[in-house]
Amino acid sequence: MNRVIGAALLGFALILPTFGARQALAQAPAYPQHGNIDYAYVPPDNIRFVPLMRRLKARRLLEQLSEFLAPLRLPHAFFLETKQCNTVNAFYNPDTWSLNICYELVEFIEGVAPKADSPVEGLTRDDVVTGALVGVVLHELGHGVFDMLQVPVFGREEDAADQMASFIALQFNKDVAQALVRGYAYLYLAFGGAPTDWGAYSDEHGTNPQRFYNTLCLGYGGDPAAFKDFVDRGWLPPGRAENCAAEYQQLKHAFATTILPFIDQEQTKAVQGRQWLK
Repeated sequence: MNRVIGAALLGFALILPTFGARQALAQAPAYPQHGNIDYAYVPPDNIRFVPLMRRLKARRLLEQLSEFLAPLRLPHAFFLETKQCNTVNAFYNPDTWSLNICYELVEFIEGVAPKADSPVEGLTRDDVVTGALVGVVLHELGHGVFDMLQVPVFGREEDAADQMASFIALQFNKDVAQALVRGYAYLYLAFGGAPTDWGAYSDEHGTNPQRFYNTLCLGYGGDPAAFKDFVDRGWLPPGRAENCAAEYQQLKHAFATTILPFIDQEQTKAVQGRQWLK
């Protein structure tokens, strides 16, 4: 996995002071400061996942994620787990306040990513694995934040969680932001096109093509220069592209109003001073 974890997750806590300095903070509820984030690499039943679990532990995935989440002012304990789920998935469980990353999901992402020496549409294996895995983690973190901080969501929560994942990805430096957005979008291509069974459209998630285009649009809207090739290559239709900046600004305002007040600025400064990439 190499830079899958270290390069990608470092920015979550680091981006918040930069963003916060440009926003007027609302008054957050006076929750006690717990800093109580626990984690576990749950041993799998299937031995084929044991090497994968060991690699995640070696990369300190959950340790780093808990450190990056420290500036969030949570009202209670929060748990991070990697585990065997018997399905390709990651999920937030509101009953246990836990974010669960399934070994099957990591295995799937590694399986659909380009080969190490064969980039696809300019996307390297590291770009795809990093962007897809971290994008999914940030999506599930969105569900957790909405639940634990009681953030009101207008519309489908799955759409809101997708938007939060894309927004946070765009707060990284240019190179990392591009890797995350492109890799996350690639994941929806890997999952397949629009379903042919009408019953599939009753799902709370959008279709894979919709999520693909939404991710491209927020990337382009947040940084048109960095993601200009989305339009040039014909991936993002011009009719959608012309409104993407407004979509991004709407999302930025929602984040500043509902989530930013729960960010501890002093803790964030301490996190910002660390050399995460080492």
